[in-house]
Amino acid sequence: MDTPVRKRKSFSAREKLYALDQLKKGKQQTQLARYLGISESTLRGWKKEEKFRSLPCILEEETGLQRKKVKFANYESLDSALYQWFVQACSEGVPISGPILKAQAEKFDRCINGNESKFKASNGWLDRFKKRHAISQVLVSGEIRSPDKEAADSYLIELKKLLEEGCYTADQVYNCDKTGLCFKMLPDRTLATKTNSHKREGFKQRKDQVTLLFCVNKSGSHKLRPLMIGKARSPRCFHHVNMKALPFEYTNSKNAWMNSSIFKDWFHKTFVPAVRAHLRKLKQEEKALLPLDNCSAHPTAENLVSRDGKIKVSYLPKNTTSEIQPLDQGIISVFKQNYRREMIKRMVAGNNSSVHTSLASLNLKEVCHLGREAWDAISACCIERCWIKGLGPAFPSSTHNDGNDDEPEFTRFIEADVCLAKEALQEYEHSHHDILNWFSADDICPIYEHISDDEIVANVSGKNEAAPPEPKTSGNNDDDDDGTSTPPPKASEAVKHLEASLRWLETQDVESIKILQLRSILDFARSQQSAANKQTTLDNFLKKR
Repeated sequence: MDTPVRKRKSFSAREKLYALDQLKKGKQQTQLARYLGISESTLRGWKKEEKFRSLPCILEEETGLQRKKVKFANYESLDSALYQWFVQACSEGVPISGPILKAQAEKFDRCINGNESKFKASNGWLDRFKKRHAISQVLVSGEIRSPDKEAADSYLIELKKLLEEGCYTADQVYNCDKTGLCFKMLPDRTLATKTNSHKREGFKQRKDQVTLLFCVNKSGSHKLRPLMIGKARSPRCFHHVNMKALPFEYTNSKNAWMNSSIFKDWFHKTFVPAVRAHLRKLKQEEKALLPLDNCSAHPTAENLVSRDGKIKVSYLPKNTTSEIQPLDQGIISVFKQNYRREMIKRMVAGNNSSVHTSLASLNLKEVCHLGREAWDAISACCIERCWIKGLGPAFPSSTHNDGNDDEPEFTRFIEADVCLAKEALQEYEHSHHDILNWFSADDICPIYEHISDDEIVANVSGKNEAAPPEPKTSGNNDDDDDGTSTPPPKASEAVKHLEASLRWLETQDVESIKILQLRSILDFARSQQSAANKQTTLDNFLKKR
């Protein structure tokens, strides 16, 4: 910063924020003003304009930080509420016109200000709102909206700057994404629309849906424990189970969908501690950047920052996730293929069980363990190739080579798997094409909650800081339909069956490590049995006295 730049007439919000950050880091005001080619009074004016820091939240990051001039709304709460509503409506494919925006704005103002509401949405206000948020009128066709490649290319440039300025390594850049999983779905039982003749089968499948959240870093060295969102608060299959030992983390919501409360809780209580522990293990600085899709179920960026500010998010532009989000480039698809392979293996293993019986016994605990096999099978090489496919231009070219979608990692559902599926599902008639498309049949499942107008108003009014706990529901709602809850066996029963298992295993042609592992489990069970016997003896002694 020794060489001053030529005088400039205007600066973007990003450049002003960068200058303010330099002041906070101890740069001299005189030196910085000379370098920027501005007067010190101008720089002092920037210091007063702290509202610039809210631009990434008010506007989309790629447009807000490039503005030369910004006029903030006179009714900030109303402006923020209406924009949240607009983004959600667009993401759901709802066509929005000017009159609809004006009517919704007046409705929000009545909700926010009550009887004191005097706001009238004029054409001039509407023009300023659209200009402020870079909203333009587009012709809506009946076809599925294609990704915004221009916004995607722009974000890659912005991300590259963020990575260079923050000096992030491949281990310090993460991505997370959600997906729906109909964990009991068969090839001939897919979701359907209300006009479909098979709609009953489609809606029946929704009962067996969960939402999964996956998170990985760019190097593939860290795959976080996945999060599963179900409907039941306390499924029967989890009774008497150590939840911390499960391969998936579990939480619940009304419709088994993601919402802002669940995501915020996951970010601060799971993501931040896990990232810190991983980077500490690698002896790297505990900082991280999480590029994240701009979903209505995600809180604002200012609420997704670690206490020290070193772990934060960067929102992708809307309508670009299919184009550049790493987990959407093959990682989630490979997981679903792997999961359904494990599901088929489970059916084949139960030789005397029908498909119906096998599916009836497939509860959330079993899904967690099948999911672990599917998630663990995804290699670091596969993960890194998906990162390069999505966000490759933002990283130095020397750190990667282009992935090939035809490599085995991306075509896991092979001919042998199709034959295995036909064997397991011999009760039904399925075409080769049906089975090949099976793994993606639940991609249309909704995965995040629709935010109501009242919730949007609560968000912008700051009334949702301490959301009340969900009311307790009846036992039927708390449990899934996986049968009755079976109490855990006693230690003495476990020892008896483990000893029988060990005698059987010793007669099989297996690696010695497996026998040692079973012996270790047996020793643990014996120690638990001994401790239980001592406690029983002590209790009896105290009763006699």
